[in-house]
Amino acid sequence: MSEEQAHPEKEEHGKKEFTIIVNSTPKPWNDDEISYDQVVKLAFPNAAPNEEFTVAYTMAEGKKKDGNLVKGQKVRITNGTSFDVDKTTNS
Repeated sequence: MSEEQAHPEKEEHGKKEFTIIVNSTPKPWNDDEISYDQVVKLAFPNAAPNEEFTVAYTMAEGKKKDGNLVKGQKVRITNGTSFDVDKTTNS
C-alpha cells in the first residue's frame, strides 16, 4: 500500500485535500467546508442559474453527520463525506 493510499487526506502548505463523493463519483476537495452552490457545481457543472436542486449529505464532520443543504448553507466535511444531488422538478 502506498503512502497516499494509507493516508488519503493529504496536507500541503496548511491545506488538506479531501476526497468527497458526489453522486457516486469521487471528487478532490481542498477545504474543510463546502457550500450548497459548490456541491451543485461539482454535480452539475452546466446547470442553468434558475435550476433548483436537492442536496443530501452523509458522513459529514461534527455533530450533524447527515442532513440536507439548502442554498446559502455550508457543511464541514471529512474524507469520504458523500453528497446526493438531484434536480428539483416543479410540478
